[in-house]
Amino acid sequence: MGSQRTFVFSRAPSRTEWGSRLLLAAPLVVLLLAAGVQAVRLPALTMLVVGLVVLRLTRRPVADAWAACVPIAVSLAWGIGGQPSDASDGSDCANPLSPPATWRLAEAVLVLAAVGLVGRAIGSSRRELGLRAPAGWLGPASIVGFAVLAPAGLLLGAWLAGPFFGSFQLDVSQPAAIVPALVFALANGTTEELAYRGAMIGWLGRVVDFRVALVAQAVVFGVAHAGPGYVGSPLPVMAAMAAGGLLAGLIVHRTGSLLPVVLLHAALDLPLYYYFACRAS
Repeated sequence: MGSQRTFVFSRAPSRTEWGSRLLLAAPLVVLLLAAGVQAVRLPALTMLVVGLVVLRLTRRPVADAWAACVPIAVSLAWGIGGQPSDASDGSDCANPLSPPATWRLAEAVLVLAAVGLVGRAIGSSRRELGLRAPAGWLGPASIVGFAVLAPAGLLLGAWLAGPFFGSFQLDVSQPAAIVPALVFALANGTTEELAYRGAMIGWLGRVVDFRVALVAQAVVFGVAHAGPGYVGSPLPVMAAMAAGGLLAGLIVHRTGSLLPVVLLHAALDLPLYYYFACRAS
């Protein structure tokens, strides 16, 4: 795990210190813009990667803040073209290679590769990213929680999402659909938890207080969910996602493991696959 290098200024900052502050804030502003404005996502990713390389070459500790934003920027850039359309008649619902499932799996592979490459460059560790089993009973409890929440989500998902996405019904009558649904949900849960609660909190926390890193990733997470498809204002969903990001970050900080939040996230995302691929006519 990298050494803690939190910037603290106890007096009026000098010009050099102002420069450090700007370099610290810049990647967060760029990432926030990318989360909210799809058109800037590729330029934002390019800027973050170039900035990271330059700051690493010049041995600036603030490079860790830029590194913290890259995996999320990769995920955001992947979504520029939108999710591939599934068969409108639901014929892809039980297809293990259905477009929604394979698309999310490909995104997961890409983000995992980004975390691996950047993490290696900055000397990160699995422990810093939360890639370890939780202690004691929490691991088995997380699995049991997933087994309980996943079917509950399928039963209640359409009702809970109705006020935000309009009226719809999920076709849960095809048992084989659980295979691509699990691929979709686990890939999405792993991608987002590793990028936001693992890399962003872990690496940004090297140069700022944990609370700042916690809030920053939650805000970006909330803004990133301001996409199309809402029947009303997206603000309630964005606020809920930001609150969920805060809670998930606290859980990871407390347990040292991503596993509980990955499984919780996947359980909540399981109905999302059915929304994309298995909506009843």
